[in-house]
Amino acid sequence: MNGIDNNPRIEVSHSPPERAHLQTPEGNHADRRVKVPDQKIKDKPSLQALTRLPLSMIFSYLELRDIRSIELTCTFLHEAVKEDNALAKAWYRRFPSAQQYQLRAAIKTKDATQLRAWLESFTNNQALLKSLTDLNPVGVCVPAQLYFTKARLMYEYKIFNLVRKDTIHANESVDSAVLSVDGRHLLIASLDYTAKIYRRMADGSWETNAIIPHGRRVSSAIFSPDGEQVLTASWDGTAKIYRLEYDGSWSEKACIFHNDSVLAASFSTNGRHVITSSFDRTAQIHSRKDDGSWQLTATFSHDDAVYSGNFSPDGQHVVTTGWDKTVRIHRQKTDGSWEEAAFIFNHQDRVRSATFSPDGRHLVTASESEDGTAKIIRQQPDGSWLEIACISHNRTVLSATFSPDDHHVVTTSWDKTVKIHRQKNNGSWVEKAIFEHEDPVKSAAFSPDGRHLVTASDDGTAKIIGLQHDGSWLEKACISHGYRVESARFSDDGSHVVTAGGNTVIITELRWSDLLPAAPPLLQRICTIL
Repeated sequence: MNGIDNNPRIEVSHSPPERAHLQTPEGNHADRRVKVPDQKIKDKPSLQALTRLPLSMIFSYLELRDIRSIELTCTFLHEAVKEDNALAKAWYRRFPSAQQYQLRAAIKTKDATQLRAWLESFTNNQALLKSLTDLNPVGVCVPAQLYFTKARLMYEYKIFNLVRKDTIHANESVDSAVLSVDGRHLLIASLDYTAKIYRRMADGSWETNAIIPHGRRVSSAIFSPDGEQVLTASWDGTAKIYRLEYDGSWSEKACIFHNDSVLAASFSTNGRHVITSSFDRTAQIHSRKDDGSWQLTATFSHDDAVYSGNFSPDGQHVVTTGWDKTVRIHRQKTDGSWEEAAFIFNHQDRVRSATFSPDGRHLVTASESEDGTAKIIRQQPDGSWLEIACISHNRTVLSATFSPDDHHVVTTSWDKTVKIHRQKNNGSWVEKAIFEHEDPVKSAAFSPDGRHLVTASDDGTAKIIGLQHDGSWLEKACISHGYRVESARFSDDGSHVVTAGGNTVIITELRWSDLLPAAPPLLQRICTIL
């Protein structure tokens, strides 16, 4: 599809689209009707003189708010925007390419019945459902339309109805749980020194598909972006990579060794590299060779334990954080080797994590109690990195992450609060909302479209918080878990939330609340768009 590029700077306009009929060459000025000579109109170039193809190319370079304005100009351009699905495409372009891939993968695994059920969670408009489920699945325009519509429907509701779909019981306490991009596999890390991969069966039940053993506690377990690899890290000093085989089984492809506990491990965007961080004061990069084996390609050192390591979206930078209170950024050179690009010593205590923004131009860090801050660092035109904002908490910042569209940052803390900041047009950051739990908040994760987030707290709840039309944030639902919630994440299609705590993993579906009527004006507007 033309125009599906990585452009994360698009602002979403929430003004309802209305048709404007301006076919007559007349205008109003100072309460007077002005007649425009026909000859002047004929002599002046007009967008109406263009065919659909050039218009589609023009739309591909515009932001969503600009396309919205064009849509309101006249009936001809309104129809052109509708025929090209330009609104959905522009909305989709704001996501980085890696997330576009994940959204496409999540949609491609659904058949027509599953798509209908997915959309029915927020509308009972049969005409809309038919128009969307009848779409030709070729290309990326279909997931753009589907996600655009689903996101707007979810956005319109102020209350969610929570439907518990699955409950998976583990033998020991669970540290984390996450679904694969296609929703067919579930990865659980627990205190029994294992990570388990579950597979969804035809009847909807879950069965154990693979067990990844470790000698001590599993500190992290994640899927690769394509869902076909699993990476675990353990206090036993190893990280393991497993891959999904053609017959549906999982097999070990690599075991990475450190001289002390491995605290975290993560994939690069393309899944061909992993970075591990360890108590042994190093972070290692391993890369997959053409024959499928993995080899050590880089080692980075700190003066104390390395807490975390992450790749930039384009894979050209890595950031590591440590107990030595530093953040270190390395850049890959043309020959494949790595060089230090920045050494940032700006925290008063250990730095728990540092994460790149989806556009790769910003970092957000999270530090421990004596500091209690999250700092936003921006890359300068000369390649250097500069702190531009500081978010303060009263105690350790447990997590800090960007929204998929780069516009928001959410931080959580031992001080029981969740803080949401937004980037202004001038590049500065302003606090938009604070939410409280009764106990420390372990983490907060955004939904795929960035309009919702889910928190995980020691008070046994996960709160779903949504962005409103005026830019404020509202609590829309609360999932009661019964135990401390160790992790909470959205599924890649945005329809479910996976929470882990105690010895239980719960998968909850989000639906429109029976307490509120459907939103006919919104549905009518979407129908006119499609």
